[in-house]
Parts: sequence; C-alpha cells; structure tokens
Amino acid sequence: MVKQPKTTNGAQPWDAAPEYEIGYGRPPAHTRFKPGHPGCGGRPKKQRNGRTVLKDTLDERITIREGKRTRSVTKHDAIILRLVNDAASGDAKALSNLITLMRLYGLIEQPQETTSTQSFTADDLAIITDFLGRLENQEESTQPAGSTENSDTEEAKSQGKKSKETKS
Repeated sequence: MVKQPKTTNGAQPWDAAPEYEIGYGRPPAHTRFKPGHPGCGGRPKKQRNGRTVLKDTLDERITIREGKRTRSVTKHDAIILRLVNDAASGDAKALSNLITLMRLYGLIEQPQETTSTQSFTADDLAIITDFLGRLENQEESTQPAGSTENSDTEEAKSQGKKSKETKS
C-alpha cells in the first residue's frame, strides 16, 4: 500500500483549502465525477426514439424499375407510388387508403354535410296540401262505393275480436 503524502500540519492534500468556494453546483474536487464516468444516468448517447428510427428508415434510398428505366427514390416515395398504382389498377382497399391520405393532406375536400334546413314557405305548404287532397280523392275513386265485400270483411274482423275477448 502506498502512503499518501502528508502536509506539515498532518492534513491530507484533499483536505487543503479549495481554490474556489464550495456550494450549490460547486462540489469539492475530490467528489466530482471523473471524466468518462456516466454520472447520474440519463439516456445513453445516440439512443433514438421510434419516430426518429421510422423517419430515418423511410428516408433511405432504394432503386426501383419503371418499365426499362431504373431510378433511385426514398422508401416513402416508393410506398406512395405503390399505393397509387394499386388504387389505379382497381384495388378497393388501396383506393380507400389513398382517398383517406388525400383528405389528410388536403388534396380533396371532405364531403359536405347539409347543415342548413329551410322551413316550408306558405307556397310550399299550399302545394303539399293540394297534392295530399288529390291523392285522397284518387284513392276514394279507385275503391267501389257500394262494395259489400269490404264491409263484410270489416264486420267479420270485429266479430272475431269480440269472440277472442270473451274467450280470454
């Protein structure tokens, strides 16, 4: 074991008066973290979150062939090209996804909802009552006035109801 050198008054060298004032955020030199020490922990360097990984992956370049020609595009562009081509060839699911994507980016507008309902005017009400009156007249003219079949069936129905009520 190596002996530590002592000062003239018997104190150790690290017990000597510091060159600066010790206080909040200024620890003594012998208690500081050494260089390369991880400290209090925290996130390790160069650790990336999911969004960063996905963005970097989609920004990678790949080569695709279009007919006889090859070209270099990002994976993101290749996915969109494939989606558009599938939708154009008749794939219903791809078409639905493409329309949703187009609405998300504002390329097409959302379907308009009818929010304003106008009340009927006096002229509208007069037309409706006239139509209903003509419809009632037309129904009465199609039924024979002296039909006994209709009255007989109504009497039979009412008698059947009375007999069912008395049986209960």
